[in-house]
Amino acid sequence: MLLTAFRIIAAPVIAGLVLWASTYLYTDPYLAGFIYALTFLLFVFAALSDWLDGYLARKLDAVTPLGAALDHAADKVLITCTLVALAFGALPIGLVVASVLILGRDVAIAGLREGIAAQGKSLPVGQLGKWKAAAEMAGVGAFLAFQTAALLQADANIVVGLDWAARVLIWAAAGLALLSGAQYLGALLKRN
Repeated sequence: MLLTAFRIIAAPVIAGLVLWASTYLYTDPYLAGFIYALTFLLFVFAALSDWLDGYLARKLDAVTPLGAALDHAADKVLITCTLVALAFGALPIGLVVASVLILGRDVAIAGLREGIAAQGKSLPVGQLGKWKAAAEMAGVGAFLAFQTAALLQADANIVVGLDWAARVLIWAAAGLALLSGAQYLGALLKRN
């Protein structure tokens, strides 16, 4: 539960750091790069805490319905806060579109889950949803690393590689979001 709380608290801090860095992009790129480096490190710790949280819960046989729900919510808070801040301050328009697809799907599926929960049913997380979450975390991490590398004038090959990795992973997450969303909707329609 402490690791889950850490992710929930880290999410708005990460978003705030992204927005703070965006105010220095053109006036002091080195300061912006330093802020992005801190943001990247905090995001990586938060993303890794998701894995550690699940591992410890299973290892210690401490899996609870509340813990699972909060864990899922913490992941959504982390990705939502970070993508919204990045969309405002740094993402190119193509990745803004991918982010809208990801977040729109997340809101729609959350609504479906809430609706069927009111009927006493559940909609478990599928494998595509887990892959989507992994692609989101990796893609956002790659974009934060790209921003850091570009602003701190790292080697051009590193900057280009991180840029491509971020684009591919975020678009992969968007594609998986649409596929898993369709899968959840199909599963729901079969039940009714």
